[in-house]
Amino acid sequence: MNERKVSIVINNYNYWEFLETCIESALAQTYENVEVIVVDDGSTDRSPDLLEKYKHRVSVILREHEGETAARNAGFSQSSGEIVTFLDSDDFLRSDAVERVLAKWQPSFSKLQFPMRVVNRRGESTGLLMPRCRLDEGRVDHLLLRTGRYITTPGSGNFYSRWLLDKIMPIPTAEWPQSVDSYAATFAGFYGEIGAIQEPLGFYRVHDSNMTRSVADNSIDLSQIERLMGRGLRLRTLIEKIARDLHLRPNPGIVTRHWLYLKLELAQLRLVENVPVWKLLSRARQMIASALTSPELTPLRRAQLIGWTLGTIALPRRVVMPVIRSAFELAPTGWMPRALRRL
Repeated sequence: MNERKVSIVINNYNYWEFLETCIESALAQTYENVEVIVVDDGSTDRSPDLLEKYKHRVSVILREHEGETAARNAGFSQSSGEIVTFLDSDDFLRSDAVERVLAKWQPSFSKLQFPMRVVNRRGESTGLLMPRCRLDEGRVDHLLLRTGRYITTPGSGNFYSRWLLDKIMPIPTAEWPQSVDSYAATFAGFYGEIGAIQEPLGFYRVHDSNMTRSVADNSIDLSQIERLMGRGLRLRTLIEKIARDLHLRPNPGIVTRHWLYLKLELAQLRLVENVPVWKLLSRARQMIASALTSPELTPLRRAQLIGWTLGTIALPRRVVMPVIRSAFELAPTGWMPRALRRL
């Protein structure tokens, strides 16, 4: 029996179509000392029936629908592993994921992360990774203080130390009804070292129901973009609070002057009517400045982002939509020009 215990907490809400693949990937781990906990957040599809099949192999928690954060809080409270991962029920892991994480794990790690292969609804590879650049590792608090960001991975690609989660959970549901991973990853960046495996050990499924998806049915969801912007503002407030507690000083403009947030803001401005030209030009200038100075960007991606920015502010409204969409489509298809596919 392996010494360290690992908890895989799966949160599910109406993802019956994907849930079995997710659970089976957790049960198939080559590392032995793993507990699997599935929290169903009041699903109204066939998820409860499926979970009945697994009740002797995993711990099942059935709850009234309260949202993602409440479900993860509940799952963590029932876990006992020294290392914990929160696996979204539409994602799944490679069978050696836990074994690889444990082989790399150090006591100083608050979190270990790895990229994920992007797959479609049927689980077929799209040829893309999330994220599309090298993950940060080591101490990253200086990056958080400078820009409010470090290069991290989707939620299912993170394994957390229990000592960190004991400090920060339960996560407040009112302020953070979603985006639990942004909350936990930010604390991890201040309170410990970040470990990284640069090889994908999991699969991130893209489909029309992704909670952070801004593009669907060839249209752009303005309300979702605004929700993502709201998450960015909450993230800035959180970093400022942690910095005060640790007697650190963040730069002004953290998060909101990073190209990831400015991309959202530029898209939002073009999707609404009668935006002053000076405001578009101001955000475009900030976007280009951030793209030119962000160390995570390759020269090609830097050029792509600058080209996207210029096209977004200069093209007429009737033809600008495909350009805007190119920066938000997680799994691009054939309609998109090749040069725009990896924004």
